[in-house]
Amino acid sequence: MLSKIIFLLSFCIFYLHCVSGAADKVLCYYASWGANRPGDGQFTAEDINANLCTHVNYAFLGLNDDGSLKILDNATDIENGGLEKVAALKQINPNLKALFSLGGYAAGTQLFTAVSSDATKRATMAQSAIEFCQTYNFDGLDVDWEYPLEGDRQNYITMLSDIKQAFEPHGYILTVAVAAIPTDAAYDVPAMSNVLDVINVMTYDFHGSWAGVTAQNSPLYASPLDGEWQKDNLNCNSSITHWILSGAAPEKLAIGVAFYGHAYTLADASNHDLGAPSNGPAPAGEFTQNMGTLGYNELCEFHKDGTIVWDDAQKVPYMYDDTLWVGFDNPDSVALKAQYAKDNNLAGVMIWSIETDDLHALCGTKYALLQAVNDNMK
Repeated sequence: MLSKIIFLLSFCIFYLHCVSGAADKVLCYYASWGANRPGDGQFTAEDINANLCTHVNYAFLGLNDDGSLKILDNATDIENGGLEKVAALKQINPNLKALFSLGGYAAGTQLFTAVSSDATKRATMAQSAIEFCQTYNFDGLDVDWEYPLEGDRQNYITMLSDIKQAFEPHGYILTVAVAAIPTDAAYDVPAMSNVLDVINVMTYDFHGSWAGVTAQNSPLYASPLDGEWQKDNLNCNSSITHWILSGAAPEKLAIGVAFYGHAYTLADASNHDLGAPSNGPAPAGEFTQNMGTLGYNELCEFHKDGTIVWDDAQKVPYMYDDTLWVGFDNPDSVALKAQYAKDNNLAGVMIWSIETDDLHALCGTKYALLQAVNDNMK
């Protein structure tokens, strides 16, 4: 009898743990400039499938010197209705949450440092965020500060705490985007875990053309070719492990999934394995216009004849097409990352960024990557 009681108690504890940490969030960053891309690369706010995301993070807003938020692209965001169209998605899916994403890599650190270190500017920032949410019918703010430095450590968490406190009467959501390894920026991880609704971990850009040899953009696990430091730092699993060991509650963490790949120019087209010598980044894609990366949609449209190899150790594919080499994610690999989120009781999956998914089903399935995430999580 006692053994049965112990078994039932153990089962209940296990069940409650799984439920409390259920991976049920699909946080979709939408790069609003996708609406202005040419041809099949154009992806407007109306193209977002409201039923495949739980959150849409509209990128990006900027900061004024006084701490208030500002529109960065008035034509796209206001005149062409980008913000209004994202809010309208909630009519399709009433459970969808729309968030402003503030900052981004191009924003740098200077303004964030100045605002976070000044109590008046922090208060202005929080009040401005509330006013933006009220004006545009949004549900919260995502702070993408890349990245707080050591002198910003306390001010960063104070800023987040002030915003969260101001948000609470309104029920608004507060999330952040963070470095893959917590020691790569000045984070008070336990405090962040207490304050924030979700911590979006940017588990991609682990390798790129700067290394001189081909390697995966966002491997789930380490490669046999990795050294010890690389195994401990340059894959999704090591990243999430570091965040948890640093004090983050698993149910606050979202594993990042990249809807793009890092693209290389092979030194020799016949040498196309992992670790092959590279002459540098591949030319910019027609849609994304960024040297060294290609969106999944660009691979589907312009490299249908490329050879795809499954990297079973790292659980991601790569493609080669003449001298082009790309380490990327496909439906199989993003499904495994969604499964990883479930297996480890994470908050869910964060995506950068949905407008480079296969909108026109050129690889076979519309929204192939986002659909694969949803199919696995549900």
